[in-house]
Amino acid sequence: MKVSRILIILIVFSTCMSAQNFGNWKIYADMKSVKGSVLIGNEIWAATSGGAFKTGVSDTSYTVYTKADGLSSQNLTAIGLDANNKLWFGTGEGHINSLNPKTNSIDKILDIYSTNRTQKSINNIFIKGDSVIISSDLGITVVSAQKLALLDSYLKLGSFPSETKVLSVFKSKVFFACTQSGIAVQKSNAQNLAAPESWDSFTLKSGSTTVVPYKIVQFNSEIIAATSNGLYRFQNNNWSHFLLKDKKVIDLVVYNNSLYMLGENALYQLVNLQDVTLYENASTKFQSLNINASGVYIATANGLLELKNNRTRIILPSSPASNSFLNLSVSKSGSVWVATGKDVTGKGFFEFDGTRWKTYDMKSYPQLVSNAIYNLTAGSDSTIYLGTWGQGAVFYKNGKFETYNTTNSGMVGIPANDKFLVISDIKTDSKGNVWMINPLSNAGKPISLFTKDKKWYHYSFTNPIISTSDFLDKMVIDEYGSKWFFPIQGNRGLYYFNDKGTFENTLDDTQGYLSKSDGLSSDLISSLAVDRRGQLWIGMDIGVNMISDPARPKTTLTKLVGLAVRNLSVNCIAVDPIDQKWIGTNKGLFVLSSDGYQLIQNFTAENSPLPDNNVVSLAIDPKSGKVFIGTNFGLAELSTSFVEPRENFDDLFIYPNPFVIGKSNNITIDGLIKGSSIKVLSITGDLIADYDTPGGKIAFWDGKDSRGNLVASGIYFIVAYDDEGNNIKTAKVAVIRK
Repeated sequence: MKVSRILIILIVFSTCMSAQNFGNWKIYADMKSVKGSVLIGNEIWAATSGGAFKTGVSDTSYTVYTKADGLSSQNLTAIGLDANNKLWFGTGEGHINSLNPKTNSIDKILDIYSTNRTQKSINNIFIKGDSVIISSDLGITVVSAQKLALLDSYLKLGSFPSETKVLSVFKSKVFFACTQSGIAVQKSNAQNLAAPESWDSFTLKSGSTTVVPYKIVQFNSEIIAATSNGLYRFQNNNWSHFLLKDKKVIDLVVYNNSLYMLGENALYQLVNLQDVTLYENASTKFQSLNINASGVYIATANGLLELKNNRTRIILPSSPASNSFLNLSVSKSGSVWVATGKDVTGKGFFEFDGTRWKTYDMKSYPQLVSNAIYNLTAGSDSTIYLGTWGQGAVFYKNGKFETYNTTNSGMVGIPANDKFLVISDIKTDSKGNVWMINPLSNAGKPISLFTKDKKWYHYSFTNPIISTSDFLDKMVIDEYGSKWFFPIQGNRGLYYFNDKGTFENTLDDTQGYLSKSDGLSSDLISSLAVDRRGQLWIGMDIGVNMISDPARPKTTLTKLVGLAVRNLSVNCIAVDPIDQKWIGTNKGLFVLSSDGYQLIQNFTAENSPLPDNNVVSLAIDPKSGKVFIGTNFGLAELSTSFVEPRENFDDLFIYPNPFVIGKSNNITIDGLIKGSSIKVLSITGDLIADYDTPGGKIAFWDGKDSRGNLVASGIYFIVAYDDEGNNIKTAKVAVIRK
């Protein structure tokens, strides 16, 4: 009988777990690179490499649309507007999305995306009548705006190679296609445009250089092309150059009987067959042009530039300054902090407070010694500890920066330049001491300590020796005070070091090394995490291993965990408040049970709003349950019910209350302490259900008794209690069974 009851409890618990809602997604991406814009009424819409946004032409409020809002991709590459004011977006992966702004509904056309081609980006969208003419890396595709159906595809344009990349299309009486090989023009009597002989092909030359056409318009009855060598016009079935020689013109717009020409850094107007410069800006790259009754809008690499009433402004919602989310950390206040990269890829570091993004770089903060912020940690005292690529460690707190480099720390830089001090990771221990990894120390001391009383200690590694060719990367500190780290080049494997709390006495230090010969599945380690039981999780190029007792690493190492990620390249690991393992791989994000045996969820770019399958970084806010997921196409935020438990019972919050069976899947029980269990009692005191909670602040009840049957309508008592039965809290819920 006891065995049967245990099985029932496990079944109830499993059901509750599987029914839990992972919540809503949000995505934050760099939106500076604007590809194009359209005007709908008094709203300007823009397509960017980080999604779409809209704003009023006379205000500064923004609405952002990302993959979390239903778009197929973050990486928008083209935009168009049909006669019914529906927006059309193309993406770098070949998706075509049609958005109805009135209903926020999105229709998706997957014909190009579903091909097995590697390159299938949508480069331009031209709409004429019901025809949405798509220019892509594969050729020309025509879609019906009303029926959302594929009408035709033209993949071989005259003598150009099949599937030549098409940059844009213009259609008047006939089709004109700008391709990377030249301009294809539909023959006037051609009917079957899928046949190559229906097209004339023109390769443009300037001396020995091939001229690339970008855009074609009709102006004053003439067909004019913007090219990498100025403007060409089409006369007597021939293309000839006539303006802006040796200047790259990327877009053309005809507005109010005038022709406007967009260069990479300048806007021109055609006046009396001469080009007149209207605006120049050498500091940004122009990408497309839109002129309408509200003003001139230039899509640039730094936002949407508006020219209006002799004034300029950049239209751009608050977003991260780049899509480099190399390393993440969440502060006690819930802010997300981002390290952006090494060398020239570094953009400083970012802070996201849940509403707005803030960039800390050398331009805005001259006291910051480097933009190459390689790693960071948000400390418990609100200090942000920054590891730079070459300029040492930086501590940031309350608007002030403290820098520790080779002049004031005792640390020594790399062999080629001992002033160049890389800090690849920086962590605080339970006592508030700061530990740093100096991976290529010319002094042979890759581990440095800055104590709470501002003393420096530096440690070498002798078992085995860590040389200047062993680039140590990430570090974690376990509950015994051992520092665990691994090289990403040199003698690969897993290293550990423990100073035993006696910083000056190195005689009692313990050091060690584990490799494949000691039982690791691979020496190519990529990430580490210590879970809430003190176990060490090891991410590798072929999955995960786990050390159950870090005090006995070689005898408690196991490969029999994480079967769901076996043979996958693991990039990062994070542990949530109920000890589940979140594992970022090159094939998506995996959520494993606390012991690593059960797959709870697998999020991919195909089955979720995850921006990209290559997950490069993870961080979890235990107070809110939010999981932050760094990818190369944006930072995803996923809300979860896995929230840190309270220290003491206050009040239980039960919702929905009343609980209508069938309308909601679960009752949520909020306000639990660590190790809570739940009893559900009828109003007469009969035991209805009894089970352990996952361990966080929130648990669920699905309205079923211990036999799996739905309960009858009535009032039920929810009793939460701890392991010892010393802390008990009770709440009531009304159940309605229709």
